[in-house]
Amino acid sequence: MGVRASLAVALLVALLAWATTWAVTDDGGSTSATTGGSQSPPVGGDEPGTSDDGDSASGSDKGSDDQSDGGSGSAGAGEGGADDEKLEKSVRRFRAAQRKLAERVSEQLARRTAPVELRVASFNVLGDSHTGPGGNKPAFYPDASARMNMTIGLLRANDIDVVGFQEFEASQYGMFTSRAGEYSLYPGLSLGDKSVRFNIAWRSSAFQLVEARSLSIPYAGGSRIEMPVVLLESTTTKRRAWFANFHNPADTPSLGNNARWRAEAAGIEIAYLTDLHQADGTPVIVTGDFNEREEIFCRFTAAGVFSAAAGGSSGGGCAPPSNMQVDWVFGSTGVAFDDYAATPTGRASDHNLVHARATLVAGE
Repeated sequence: MGVRASLAVALLVALLAWATTWAVTDDGGSTSATTGGSQSPPVGGDEPGTSDDGDSASGSDKGSDDQSDGGSGSAGAGEGGADDEKLEKSVRRFRAAQRKLAERVSEQLARRTAPVELRVASFNVLGDSHTGPGGNKPAFYPDASARMNMTIGLLRANDIDVVGFQEFEASQYGMFTSRAGEYSLYPGLSLGDKSVRFNIAWRSSAFQLVEARSLSIPYAGGSRIEMPVVLLESTTTKRRAWFANFHNPADTPSLGNNARWRAEAAGIEIAYLTDLHQADGTPVIVTGDFNEREEIFCRFTAAGVFSAAAGGSSGGGCAPPSNMQVDWVFGSTGVAFDDYAATPTGRASDHNLVHARATLVAGE
């Protein structure tokens, strides 16, 4: 056996011996089990050494010896008592620290599982290129700068905490970040000029970024584009949720028929987000312009994992809501929606601002 092992065994033996001697009570006090030296010798009374014939000299000597021994015992008891008091204080401090730690952990768990309300939106802002020189939209829509002011006004007027943008071109990203400083965004320009079109923005006072990912989605003609998935944390409760934002391709004269790529994109999105939610139960909220109505609703809600902010069924047979846009907000189990609206945006865009109140329900 090595030196360290021998020392460890010796320490364990000593601790066991100590444990059999001292019983520590629940309130931090301690009681002595076998402390023979802790009792003081008798004080006063007859001297046991005094003889019957009154020989006080020899009796006095013996009494002095006894008193000397008793004094020695009292000193030992005093030292033992001081050690006991130190031990008791240490135990009380340790248990107080344990209680404080348990209270902090309990408070953090309570916050992280408490309900959280937020307003979430999906908004296709109508890309700058559509209304700039050579664009394909009528003069009814002003340039992107004027429309961005309208967009920011809509977000503020509706108290939007998290929004998924589509057609959010690089020029519009620059306008938004310089004029709406209360929001943070991902991916910004970090994934290039294609992926900037799908930025997620969140109010910095309400949420902070924990993790950022991207998912490769087939767009028009099957070309792949990275689209954002972020894990956000409430700045007040520390409650977390995943947010994803997509734009599936439309059928247009210039882009052709993209039904095949929409179907493939939807399959990738639903499978990925379902796995993400089921990994640890963290709620998932999805925004996007899916360029489909009943088709995408039925696919997202079929398994009962997701429901639509607009209403309708979840799981079982497909019963879509009566008012369907191509823009959607979906939420996994653990997310409840109310106050849904599709707000007209006038000259800001050719899409409505689709938004609702989302509640991350109380966790287990």
